[in-house]
Order: sequence, then C-alpha cells, then structure tokens
Amino acid sequence: MKIEEAVLFREEDVIREIGYVTMKDGTRIAYISYRPEETEPIPTIFLYDPYSANSTPFEFAKEFLDAGYAFVGANLPGTGCSEGVIKYWHEQQMVKGGPYGAELIEWIASQPWSDSNIGMVGNSSAGMPQFWVAAERPAHLRAIVASGFGDGYEFQFYPGGMLPLDEGQWQIRNQFGRNAGADWRMERGDMQCAKIRGGDKQVVNSSLFDAVRKHPLKDEWWDSETLVGKELIDKVTVPSMIIGAWQEAYGGAAMANVRMFTHFMKHVKNKKLLLMNGDHHSSGPGPRGNSIVDKERMKFLDRWVKGVENALENEPPITIYWEVQQPEGDPKKSVAGWVSHHNTWPDPKVERRTFYLTANAQISPEKPAVSSNEGSRAYLYPTGAELYGDNQQFQVRPYPPGVLNYRTAPVSSDMVLLGNPEVVLYLSIDNGDDADIELTLKDVGPDGVLFVQSGVLRSSLRAIDNDRTYVDEVVHSFRKSEKLIPGEIYELRISLISPIAHVVRKGHSLELTIGATNPIPHSVLGSIPAGAPSINRVYHSSKYASRIVLPVIPGAVAQAPAPAYDALRGQPYRRDDDFVHGGLPIQ
Repeated sequence: MKIEEAVLFREEDVIREIGYVTMKDGTRIAYISYRPEETEPIPTIFLYDPYSANSTPFEFAKEFLDAGYAFVGANLPGTGCSEGVIKYWHEQQMVKGGPYGAELIEWIASQPWSDSNIGMVGNSSAGMPQFWVAAERPAHLRAIVASGFGDGYEFQFYPGGMLPLDEGQWQIRNQFGRNAGADWRMERGDMQCAKIRGGDKQVVNSSLFDAVRKHPLKDEWWDSETLVGKELIDKVTVPSMIIGAWQEAYGGAAMANVRMFTHFMKHVKNKKLLLMNGDHHSSGPGPRGNSIVDKERMKFLDRWVKGVENALENEPPITIYWEVQQPEGDPKKSVAGWVSHHNTWPDPKVERRTFYLTANAQISPEKPAVSSNEGSRAYLYPTGAELYGDNQQFQVRPYPPGVLNYRTAPVSSDMVLLGNPEVVLYLSIDNGDDADIELTLKDVGPDGVLFVQSGVLRSSLRAIDNDRTYVDEVVHSFRKSEKLIPGEIYELRISLISPIAHVVRKGHSLELTIGATNPIPHSVLGSIPAGAPSINRVYHSSKYASRIVLPVIPGAVAQAPAPAYDALRGQPYRRDDDFVHGGLPIQ
C-alpha cells in the first residue's frame, strides 16, 4: 500500500457550496458540501440528519477532507431548510427519508468532483437514517458508520416503560423551536430557506409528544416506529460499523446497538461493532467524539469506501475498548487502558455468576438458607433516587430511608465483567398499585465511589418477552399493564440499561442501590414515579431470593493500571465511600 503525505486543509483551501437538490417528486432537500479547490474525483462522506447537517461547519468536515474525502451534509425532509410534509417530527415517520437519502447518494455520485464512492457517518439522530438509506440499496453507497442511536419504545421514548420528561422537551423544542442550522444559512443569504420555513413546503402535521403520550404501552403503533427490527434491517447489505458507549443515557442506545448487531444484520457480510465506556457523544464524529473512535471509523471507511487494502476484514468483528480515558478532559487525546477483540456477543468465555442480596445489606455468593423468615428489607417509596447525570448530581447521596443499598465484600482478585448484569428482585408494596424501580451499580474503592451502570423498570410492565430474551438481555414485552396488589410478592427481572466492560479491582467492592425514579433529569432519564406513597419491601429468603447475576470472565485481570476517576467520561464519582445500608428500621 502506498502511503502518501497528508494534506491538511484550511477553510480557505476548500470550496463550500450551499444549495438544494430536487428529488424526483419535486421536493427540495437542503445540503452543504466541502471539497478541495482543485482535485481529481474523490470519494465522499455523507451526513444526513434532522438537525444542522445542511449547515455542517468546516470544523466537522475537516477530519474527512484531511483524509482525502469530499463532504456533503443534508437535512432530512421537513427539517432544517429541507422541504417536506411529514406527520411527526421524528425520523422514523419521515417515510421519504430513506428514498430521498438514496437519491442524494446517487446525486453525489453524479457530481464531477465525485469518484462515485460514498460512505455515510453520523451519531444519534444521524445514526438511524443511515439504515433507512442503506435499506434502499443505492448503487453507490459503499459503507455506513452509525453510532449512538436508540430508537422506538424502550430504547428512546419509554425506557423501562417510563416516559422521561426530558424526552418531552426534546421533542417539543425540535418540532416547534428555532433551528440553528437554518438560522446559519439564512444569516449567510439563503433566502430560499426563509421562504421554505415560512411557507407550506415544510410542514409537520402532528405533535410527536402528543402521539407518544397516547401510546404508553408498546402497541402496534410502536411496532411501526422501531428501527431495531428485522423487516428493515434485512434489506441492509453494505459494510456496516456500529459504535456505542456503555453509559449512553438515551434509553440504552448501546443495548440497541448490540441488539441490532447480534440479532439482525444477518445479510451484512462485513460488519463491525465497537463498544467502550463513555456518554452519548463519545462514539460520534465531530469535536466531542473520542479520537480512538475517529481512527477506527476512518479505517473502516478507507477499507470499504476508498478500497484501501488494510486487512480490516480479517479482524474479529467486535472490538471492546476498556477504561477509555480523556486526559485533561480532551476527547481528542483519548486513550484506552487496553483493547479486546471478540467473534461473538456475548463472548462464550463469559460465566454468569449469581450473587444474592441479603437481609443485612450484603451481596453474597452464598444462597440463602431454607427458613420461614422472609428476610425482607423495607424502604419508603418514592423518596429516594440516585442522580448520576454528572459529578455535581452524584455528590448528593440518595435519601437513606428511600433506598436500599447492598455491597459485596472487597474482592480478593480482579473481577472482570463483560456483558449485561441481570437483577432479580422479589418486591411487595403496601399501598397503591405500582412502583418504579431504578437501580444503580457502582464500584467502591479507596478513591471513592464510581458510577458503572443503571437500570429502570415500571413494575406493572414486568412481563417478559420470552421469544426475544436471551442470556445477555431480559426483554420485556411492554404490551400489557399488570397492576400490583398490596401485600403480594412479585418477581421483577431487570437487565441494566446496557452491557458493561468493567474491572472490579482487587480490594474494591460492587454496590447496588434500589430506589425510585426522580423527575429531575439525570442526563436525559428522569420521570414521575408511578403508584402512591408506600412502604416497599425487597425479600431475601430461599423462596424469594433477590439476586444479581454478573457476567464474569474467569481468571481475567486488568491489563492496565487503574484509571483516574475524573478521566472517565460518562461515569460520575464521589470521594465518600462510607457504606449506608439505607431503608427503614422495621422488620
């Protein structure tokens, strides 16, 4: 392979075009493009989203220009400066999104500066549309790299069966608020945009927030909304890379990413899954994305869009970055403690080990002895919740009577976790008809308490979808609400919001907190708790053995020194490691 000297572009070195592409049905889609002033035809990177892709700044495009690509950003129909009459402000209802995206791919391929090879990139709402476009199978689309996308009922709008209030304001703001990308274009003289946004060429017919609230259960309406489904993904055949971050807050996008890769994409020969610790923006392109991800994304694009022979197809399909750190808080300086590669998910080496929650607030490998004593602990619902959106929130401990805390003894050797823990609770209430459960799993060591992962479930939506549940994920059907009866004991099986790759180092402990949700958004999660004020109980007997099942790699140890807590993105920490049992002092 010939290695050529890189050319680093300045904004004055490139041609920027702001314009519109007319679709076959006459709809105009707004775009922006960047390319070198003088060049032979080159491949192109395409960004397609409902936000500001049609006004993508040079700083975003520069990464791809420097790597030898042209860049095009365009807005989905009915968003930004693009024309389009759509039902809801939400990509899945933009039924023309896929066909229009495919038309745009072919338009790019026809430009004199294009060599007809196009790849797509994008995070979050720019991740999902890539699959709609790929499902159309445009002739010149060579690869997609999608990251940070959650979708549908449980992965975006109703995680655990609860409506996050921050989701509501996100929907309202984006449907009815100003669009920064459109403003940017109009400030630079795009008068067509002003006419489009003020006329009948860009119309959103219905309120998405109203529609979502009308469908609190996962009914047929939601079936038509979800991206992570067989019918659509079966049509995708181009090389596809999916990137996710464990602490992704948007309803467990990393779990959606894993589910799509594991259970769908059967017709994609060349596919990659890259996972790591981090937040919503860690896995995306742009200034907030981690540099280690930038390198992996570019390697994938170079192989399948440029045709560079870099032997990528010979690597295992799954890559895990462990303990990714950001020195000085700079994602472009990100480093991983180490990297592991896997052929399947979950890895067959993982052993599911059961640890029991005890009446004296321990997490123990010993199964409860047979006894007539139910060994319950009680807490005051819904008065306690742990907030983990950032370090400032995490410093405030939950109200002790409103939560139950459990902790392991310090481990005698490293315990390496890879996969999704499952928590099984036996729960009763003494008042009302429901209870929202929020779990937080934390690592406790000499430096304090580190957030690892969370989990949420509305108890009345506890029914399991047995056809879709597998070893690494308990999938709930969310089809029917089954209210609780005070005094009855119910089994709740809860997977955490997404899998984890985490090492509990020698001398550290794991702590599990059981509490309620809180309307204050921690990141984006946060909802009004269901039910009524109640004394809730969790049981610990041999008959009602509440427990946590951990995905352990036997004999594995950390491959690098422990990271500094303040360098781990998306994982807040606090210095105070004193153990508070929590709960009410009643039997």
